[in-house]
Amino acid sequence: MSRKSTRTVKVVQYTGLDVEEEIVELDTRPAKKRKTNGKRVSGDEDFTSFSSGEDDIVELEPPNKRVPKGSKPKNKNPKTKKRSRDDSEVEDELAGAGIVIPHSKSLHNVAKVKPLTGGLLQWFDSVRDTRGMPWRKEYDPSLSEDEKAQRAYEVLVSEIMLQQTQVSTVIPYYNAWLERFPTIKDLADVTDIEEVNALWKGLGYYRRAKALLEASKKVVNDFEGRMPKDVAVMEKDIPGVGRYTAGAVCSIAYGVKAPAVDGNVQRLFARLLAIHAQPKKAALDLIWNAASKVVKTTDRPGDLNQALIELGSTICKPQNPACGSCPLKDGCAAYRLANEKDADSVPDIEDACNVCEPFPDNGKAVTRFPMKVIKKAQRREASVVTVLQVEFAGEEWILMSQRPAKGLLAGLWEFPTTDLAEEEPGLPEQLKATRAVVKKALPQVPSKEVLPVVVGDFLHLFSHIRKTYFVILVTLSLDLLPSANDGSKWVKPDDVGSMNIGKSSEKVWTMISNHLSSV
Repeated sequence: MSRKSTRTVKVVQYTGLDVEEEIVELDTRPAKKRKTNGKRVSGDEDFTSFSSGEDDIVELEPPNKRVPKGSKPKNKNPKTKKRSRDDSEVEDELAGAGIVIPHSKSLHNVAKVKPLTGGLLQWFDSVRDTRGMPWRKEYDPSLSEDEKAQRAYEVLVSEIMLQQTQVSTVIPYYNAWLERFPTIKDLADVTDIEEVNALWKGLGYYRRAKALLEASKKVVNDFEGRMPKDVAVMEKDIPGVGRYTAGAVCSIAYGVKAPAVDGNVQRLFARLLAIHAQPKKAALDLIWNAASKVVKTTDRPGDLNQALIELGSTICKPQNPACGSCPLKDGCAAYRLANEKDADSVPDIEDACNVCEPFPDNGKAVTRFPMKVIKKAQRREASVVTVLQVEFAGEEWILMSQRPAKGLLAGLWEFPTTDLAEEEPGLPEQLKATRAVVKKALPQVPSKEVLPVVVGDFLHLFSHIRKTYFVILVTLSLDLLPSANDGSKWVKPDDVGSMNIGKSSEKVWTMISNHLSSV
């Protein structure tokens, strides 16, 4: 027996770090075999030579000029001569032909940005409190070591929460967190991850909550309760802390002149330096080195890093950037390229940039930068969710299972879920998975009494997975309710919503509730 799929695929858009949803397929054929039509092929490391068909000028003899008698006739195949032309003439021809020219690596120099940091800080002072972020405080060098360490804890909490999450969403969670765990020692004293997950519920990416708990225990046990001041040590030894977070915490809390490049700052510097390349080592090194040079120009490194983040978030946005309001526009290479006719020039080959892909010809807009990221296709998976509801002694109970401590949705509770090998399993495979769940939980129940009801299915998007959940309900009446297996427990229906479950499980429970209310 088979059923027709009634699944409605809902397109969900997530805000990431300037990642385009489209998948770009690269041409992987050798460069010499590609048909370039006179254009440089994107992806080649070298500069592919091309001809517009007009660079080679052949000087021919005027048709009305006769050759005098006795003189030697001119070579009928005269040598080709190169006409000397200035850069602007070459540039105009190439642009007219739709050909993108190479650029000088000096375009990526941060020297024009560094003198503008004073104006950037003035701008930041005027907008610091505009969005009401409780973790933003003026740097006070007179704080004691313990007070600076407390500040570092507060910054760490905010930075971990802000990963992939909007500011407006984080603010109430941040306030609730510090009310429950006001110091890093209070957090380190927690023995049950459930207590931490309960406060995190609704924020998503629960591994961040686990990382915060592990970080607190590491700091208390190995660093006397104080976050380390050294960026390299923090990045190496503190769980959940990477290069950006280490730089942010050390600069904001301790005044260390360390860069902090998040997605907003990466986009900002890609425009300041006119970098048009995939975010790989060479391009990222340019950005981090530039950020490091800029932060060393000030005695307020934490404020400067926050100013760059705020600028990227509110002014230098992915689309429709407010360049006129930007305090760094006079040092911005992308802005200069967009507004000056002679900004582009043909460099000497020795000075040509070997990091960037060719600049796209789309009106020289600032939004040419950064380059659109080539996103890997999400893998497709399918799972069967079995909602097992039993009636015992006049009460109803639901079976819940806890996910493993590591991996996707680590440590969260869910309805028993079976991952399937096929992306689009048939009904027999789905029912087989459900019967296996019931058999394991209630081995005393005869299989003929198990009557599964197919409730429906839905698509749920994770950052790297497109997972389809097939939801099946099984209801039974029992004279005896056995103990749940390890990693599982029976809960009352009214308690499901208060458990630490993920968004996908919330969707499942909504489907089940709607189904039961309609029966």
